[in-house]
Amino acid sequence: MLDECVGGPEKYWRFQKFDRLKYTEVNDSLKKLTHLTAREWAIARLCADFKSNGRSQMTWIGENLPDLVPFMNEKYARQDVSSAEAAFKRKVVRSGTTFFYAYYAGLISIEEMLEMVQGIITNIEELKRIEGSEVSDSGEETSTDVQVLMAETLRRITDRLKDGK
Repeated sequence: MLDECVGGPEKYWRFQKFDRLKYTEVNDSLKKLTHLTAREWAIARLCADFKSNGRSQMTWIGENLPDLVPFMNEKYARQDVSSAEAAFKRKVVRSGTTFFYAYYAGLISIEEMLEMVQGIITNIEELKRIEGSEVSDSGEETSTDVQVLMAETLRRITDRLKDGK
């Protein structure tokens, strides 16, 4: 599997931009846009990229971590990979809760929320560029897609909150 993603001495393509950076430098860059650590981000990315039969190859990822990610120097046990992925998912839920709670508690208006979404889109585009993913040329299309998703999500949360009362 490693031969499929690493060509010769080069690292896995997702992390080539970080070839000369140390863990702390990558961590600091991520902290400017997210609540994620470099460890959580890299392992979540690897778990998403290396799934087989719907399951992440955690043992393989841990054993090959230094070969896949330039700023990771040690191999990880399967449990360490699993813990990092779980931490990533917990932070995603906490971040979502914070964002939507602010609206539902009346701490921000729908207009403020939509303005924030525009900033979030910009941050997502930056993160995708950092990891080498394609970024849509049509920011307006992405913005519309996100707004539709937000409207649907707000509707589902509203329905659920009404049902809970």
